[in-house]
Amino acid sequence: MRRLIPFFAIVLSGMLLLSGCSKENVSNDSASNAAGETQAEESIPEDLSSPDSSEIEADIIEEKEPIVIEPDNSYIYEDLCKVNADYDETSGGAPVETIVKELRKKSYEGMVLLSHTVNGDTDTVKYKVLPKDISAKARPYIICNAVFTKEGDEWSLSSREWSEWVIKRNELSGSSWVADSEEAKDLAGLFESGFEFKEGSDVYIHIKRNLYLISALKNDDPSVFETKIGTSFGGSIYYINDEENKSVDFTCTEGIVNDEGLLSFKLVTENGEADFEPGNSYGFISDGFYKLCTSGKTDDLKSADIIENLDTFEVTSESIFYGEWIKETGAQNGNVSPELTWEKVDGAGAYAIMITDLDTDDYFLHGYRTTDSTLLDLGDFGDDEYSGPLPPSPHNYRVYVFALKKAVDPGLRVAKQNCHPEHLFDLLNKDNPGNVIAYGTVTASYEYLGRVW
Repeated sequence: MRRLIPFFAIVLSGMLLLSGCSKENVSNDSASNAAGETQAEESIPEDLSSPDSSEIEADIIEEKEPIVIEPDNSYIYEDLCKVNADYDETSGGAPVETIVKELRKKSYEGMVLLSHTVNGDTDTVKYKVLPKDISAKARPYIICNAVFTKEGDEWSLSSREWSEWVIKRNELSGSSWVADSEEAKDLAGLFESGFEFKEGSDVYIHIKRNLYLISALKNDDPSVFETKIGTSFGGSIYYINDEENKSVDFTCTEGIVNDEGLLSFKLVTENGEADFEPGNSYGFISDGFYKLCTSGKTDDLKSADIIENLDTFEVTSESIFYGEWIKETGAQNGNVSPELTWEKVDGAGAYAIMITDLDTDDYFLHGYRTTDSTLLDLGDFGDDEYSGPLPPSPHNYRVYVFALKKAVDPGLRVAKQNCHPEHLFDLLNKDNPGNVIAYGTVTASYEYLGRVW
């Protein structure tokens, strides 16, 4: 028997209070957003007991319009696949059990049945594949079509092919990676002829902030779920040990990708070429860590204010369903900030929360506030603290929660554009070094519902 988990059983039902968002506060998630700032806390008059306090209160307390979280008839089939509300099983066609059995792979992070068209004994299914993100910095998805045919009483898979393959790349742009010399020995050929890495050396790869595109190139046979990618960016490779330091610049215009989650770039120098697979033999490192290592200040690593030295904790949200933010969090569907919960961190006196778009060039900030609580209910962000997403295509939005020893100045202003999490980390530590003691994240995608697949 199938186990169905209806969407409305996961998100809150009924009526909830929410501060509306004016059109001026709505972001369109493009790099052309006008630069701006959001204030962390709003100043409220302390004395409301004066003769005019009732007038002041009337000005401050605006009537909140209730918002309804609409039920969604989407459900999860056997923890294996999401079936969209638009997917009408009553129209006949191949059973969902058969479709999932034929199409779902263990290596997928997820799969979504979007729609299907039944024509007699033929059922054409449109579905979305969510491969594993091995790099943890380039979230992919693939839109596919599969044809099922019926013979007698049995349905079977006749063919499948992919029509759209998107790799989100913003977190790769400007990123840095580390591997020991044994794991990175194939990169030695990018240096001068005959050069070999010595055991115990460190190798760092830095991608410049000029990675603007990763585009899957259509195969002659689209039924093959491994294909070339086209791109254009550059960077540097650093080789460091106790005796010598070397570096070489590289360029990259191509690579390969598959539905198992592999993402591989071909790095090219005047001396040769080699493959780089972020997330397999290479670990992501923060900008602060990278700068210390390549400057030779490795003795400062343990005491430095870098993200690698922080403890981590779990952040969860009831506003996420199968990897997607509920539609009411969007700018044009309610503009309600998501519910967020995290565990209490020992030694923390406050928490700073930011919500940022990972798929804009400038890490556009959609929400910032501070609190001493470990729970933010749906809609708890104020009008000036949250601007819901309105992306032109599915974008990924990450919530960062930083645990602080001491609360920061309520007047702290955070730029809406170029709000990289490391920039906020540095800002929160600026007046009180070591103020950030731990952090947690939760990530989900959002798609403007007006888009048609």
